[in-house]
Parts: sequence; structure tokens; C-alpha cells
Amino acid sequence: MHVCECTAPHRKDRASGEGGNEQYSASSQSARYIERPIAICNQVNQMSKILILDDSPTDTYLAKKCAETLFSEVRAVSTAEGLFKELRDFEPSVVLLDWHLDEPRNGISIIGEIRDGDGQSSAVPIVVVSSRRMPADKQNAMNAGASDYIVKPISVESLAAAVSKLIP
Repeated sequence: MHVCECTAPHRKDRASGEGGNEQYSASSQSARYIERPIAICNQVNQMSKILILDDSPTDTYLAKKCAETLFSEVRAVSTAEGLFKELRDFEPSVVLLDWHLDEPRNGISIIGEIRDGDGQSSAVPIVVVSSRRMPADKQNAMNAGASDYIVKPISVESLAAAVSKLIP
């Protein structure tokens, strides 16, 4: 088993009470553990801050738990206004953005607003998260300016794979 030696925070194995760098839980409801390759840990540490926009408390909880295994700083918001405030104040390395939101704007229109903005935040990598599984949905997100696309439910593996593609 590969042992991660990065400085990112790591979760404990709640079943055994053991901590350390060997196992990571994809969700608190899953008994399945994954091993995180050293290369991904080192790459993701270069992108230390992630901002999550999701209006579902359950999906936000799961996304945060997955992100906490990969990033040193994780923040989550539930509105587009909160996202734009945190883009300025927090300056994330990556944005994880839900496609469907309970407001007039959806994730795809918010990508356009971010990309049309001024400053450094207009170039932030954006990973769209959605339950939409069709290839055309992914293509629509990419055409709007998304950097990558993850189909729900999010997992540590899918987030690590998406983020590793964004690192030069």
C-alpha cells in the first residue's frame, strides 16, 4: 500500500479509531476505504484551497468530506452571492460547482459570470458536479468554461482525478 506523506489533513478510520495516511473514507456512510496515491497528494497540495457551491446540505457535506482529504483549506457556500464573495476573499485554487441550484441561476450560467469577470478569479479552475450523466451534459459544461466534470455522487477518487488534470 502506498502511504501518503503530504501535509494535507487526513481523516481517521472511524471504525478502527486509527489515524494516519493509509486509508481515506469516501463518505461517512460508506464502509469502503481507498488508498490515495502519493503523486496525487503531492500534486493537489500545489492547489491547497477549494471552494464548494452546492445548495444541498447532504451533497455539500459529502463534497466537503472528500475535499478535506485532498485540500488543506475547504470552504462551502450555498448561494451564488456567497460564491462571488468567497472568490474575492478566499481566492480558491479550485471551485467545485453544482449544476442545479435552487435559485434563478444554475451552475452553467454562474461559470459564464466567473469567466466574464475581472481579475484572477476569472481563470480559476471550475469542476462541475452534477447528477446529469449524458456526454452532451459534460460537453455543455465544458463549452461554458468548466475545467472538468464529475457525476454525482462525488468520491475522493473522482475529485482527485479531476483535480490532478488541472495541475500543470
